[in-house]
Amino acid sequence: MDKKDKKILYELDLNARIPFTELAKKVSLSPQTTKYRIKQMEKKGIIKGYVTFFDAAKLGYLYYRLYLRFQNTSEEDEKKIIDYLKKHQNVIWFISTSGKWDLEILFAARNFIHYNNLLKEFYKKFPNKLTNNITSVSIANYHQARGYLLNKKTEVQLSYGGEPEKIVLDEIDKKIMEIINQNSRLTSVEIGSKLKLNYKTIQQRLKKIEEKEIIQAYRTWIDFKKIGYVYHKAMFKLRNFYEEDEKKILEFCKENPNVMYLITCVWPWDVEIEVQAESEEKFLEIVRNFKQLIGKNLLDYDTLTITEEHKLNYLPFVGEL
Repeated sequence: MDKKDKKILYELDLNARIPFTELAKKVSLSPQTTKYRIKQMEKKGIIKGYVTFFDAAKLGYLYYRLYLRFQNTSEEDEKKIIDYLKKHQNVIWFISTSGKWDLEILFAARNFIHYNNLLKEFYKKFPNKLTNNITSVSIANYHQARGYLLNKKTEVQLSYGGEPEKIVLDEIDKKIMEIINQNSRLTSVEIGSKLKLNYKTIQQRLKKIEEKEIIQAYRTWIDFKKIGYVYHKAMFKLRNFYEEDEKKILEFCKENPNVMYLITCVWPWDVEIEVQAESEEKFLEIVRNFKQLIGKNLLDYDTLTITEEHKLNYLPFVGEL
């Protein structure tokens, strides 16, 4: 990958729906060359897909992160578990990890009872195969632009989560969201064709969904390994965690282009950060700097390395709406 490819990836991750002509201007290439480069990155698996970034909290859901280890599993058992989670209508994102846990799974559930029922079903499906299970309940989630692609401080920081709402949607809105969910580059004409609606109607409805902040962004799912980066995560437990602490940590993340996510939690940690860096040394440097920022307020921390992203779907529960 050269600088032009990285610039294309950066702009696509900011807005996967950006038209080829506009993207070409931003990267100083012709539309034809820009389109060709994108097709090549898709073919090589650098671009895994284009996903619409929905805020589940606006639809009445909370975020629960489950960390677990495999127990007494064969390679076939692990494959079955991974396939099950890929198809699960309440799993937004899940990853394989090295370290204390083997998997991290991000569930969307309406409440603790709903989440508990999902877990019971999961454990019943794979008895005596899962252990060391810990749930982290997300409060706020901050997603940053991939500044590391251009070696510059992040310009965009999206916030989602918080106290659940229940925004009412009609059937047409739901169908539009379902269609655009896993292919955010579909044009309004293409979406309209599928629903037998005028493209202007699609544009108006998408704008209203965006204004309600149900749609946060249109993202590009990038394979971090294919672009030479290592994906890490660090989780921190603090003595105190007040609003001023969160602001200070947010500013720290903005200054670090390798930080992609900041998550504030109820338990067992207060803060989680996700980092994509060119080396483990760079990640450890960010962790050291974070610890210095927190100082004596830090009680404990843990880290893990993400080895594979299996699923990214911000609206897997569209059938429940």
